[in-house]
Amino acid sequence: MDLSVNVLADAVVCRVSGDIDIACSLELKERLIGLLQLPHPRLIVDLSKVTFMDASGLGALLAARRRSVVLGGELRLAEPSSPVRRVLEASGLTARFLVETRPRRGRGPQTLPAGRGSARASRDLTGPASR
Repeated sequence: MDLSVNVLADAVVCRVSGDIDIACSLELKERLIGLLQLPHPRLIVDLSKVTFMDASGLGALLAARRRSVVLGGELRLAEPSSPVRRVLEASGLTARFLVETRPRRGRGPQTLPAGRGSARASRDLTGPASR
């Protein structure tokens, strides 16, 4: 797993790539929670380059989400790759996260299903905070 961080005026963007599994999920959790301590606890986690994610990776994301709520901030998942989408959907936790996607060519914005009985959890990622 590799991480890169961009601090923007209104958010922190953390780009994650590679595999997120039990060997690195604790590091991911600690890094994400650490980023939420910055003055503006709005964190966007770009997961477009994640090639594999297991339940421990999902646990790391959930822990960071819980911390963001405690701090009055926000955690968004951006561009989840197919492996990440599969884990989110299989776990039934898509509604727990705000998920942002970019439109594909010739198509409107793509969204993840929000799950049964929940509000739509997806947003379009086209604003300046995405760069």
